[in-house]
Amino acid sequence: MEFEKIYRHGDVLIFRLPDDAQLKTAQKKEKVSSLTLALGEVTGHSHVLKGNLAVLSKGENTQQDIYFEVLDRATLTHEEHNMIVLEKGIYLKVNQVEYDPFNDIIRYVRD
Repeated sequence: MEFEKIYRHGDVLIFRLPDDAQLKTAQKKEKVSSLTLALGEVTGHSHVLKGNLAVLSKGENTQQDIYFEVLDRATLTHEEHNMIVLEKGIYLKVNQVEYDPFNDIIRYVRD
């Protein structure tokens, strides 16, 4: 999969997909005005996207990948990071992971 742009917001990575990206879930849009992309397990802080949005696909918890569409413009906020503005387009949110070579495990980065 190709990406046009990559954003990093703490432990959250957001990939902007090309305008011609076709998602199988695109017909199952759930329109929302706010979307929590990640919750801080330690601090209780959250990465919240606000604007004219449509959720295309998401898992049962915020550590899983989320496909979403910004229908106009949206802002991503967090208590400890600068605000990011996302323009109209389709995006993929993933959480950053790290590899522990001593225990040979991959784990999510915790906020």
